[in-house]
Amino acid sequence: MRLAIYGTGGTGREVHEIVSAMDPAHERWEGVVFVDDVTDARELYGSPVMSFEELAGRLGPDDVEFVVAVGEPTSRELLFDRAAARGYDFATIVHPSTFVSPSARLGRGVVIKMQSIVSAEAVLEDNVFVQADAIIGHDARIGSHTQVSAFSHVAGHAELGRRCYLGVRASVREECRMGDDVVLAMGAVVMEKRVPSRVLAMGNPARYVRRKAGSRVFS
Repeated sequence: MRLAIYGTGGTGREVHEIVSAMDPAHERWEGVVFVDDVTDARELYGSPVMSFEELAGRLGPDDVEFVVAVGEPTSRELLFDRAAARGYDFATIVHPSTFVSPSARLGRGVVIKMQSIVSAEAVLEDNVFVQADAIIGHDARIGSHTQVSAFSHVAGHAELGRRCYLGVRASVREECRMGDDVVLAMGAVVMEKRVPSRVLAMGNPARYVRRKAGSRVFS
């Protein structure tokens, strides 16, 4: 079995480093292949780079499992769905220095970088990406395709929707119910118990601005 890292940008290179720390003797994966539909590069870190269609023509679901390595939540969903539609499964990637409670549940394709904490009974749905030094409190739930940036804190029993983005050092209070497609700016502190879908939150305490439908975090 090989691992396909979908993305060759900064996030893809970060995921490669986590994989190297997880599997230095190549016992889990025979090797890595990078997948990228826009780059002209053919090799990265000694591993081949190919488009999705090129990989699908060479390696089937029994030969490779995927991990999505881009930061934009809408793009994470798009790439995840593309691979899933062709029958590919997804690897869960967790840096060895991270603590994940035995009672926590991680969905398909979850990535967690170094020195983060996922507490008791927390749930990370499919394709969630957690950056370094983040804390996911007990009984919290993170919706699919969401990215939690470095030093962010999601307190106990909070629930985040799908495709959310938490900027560096963003904080979410306990028992908060957050909708889909919410963006928390760097350092935003959410004090309310309910946050509607498709808003941008800034400041401490956070104030909200309505986002346009279909807008992206990184433009």
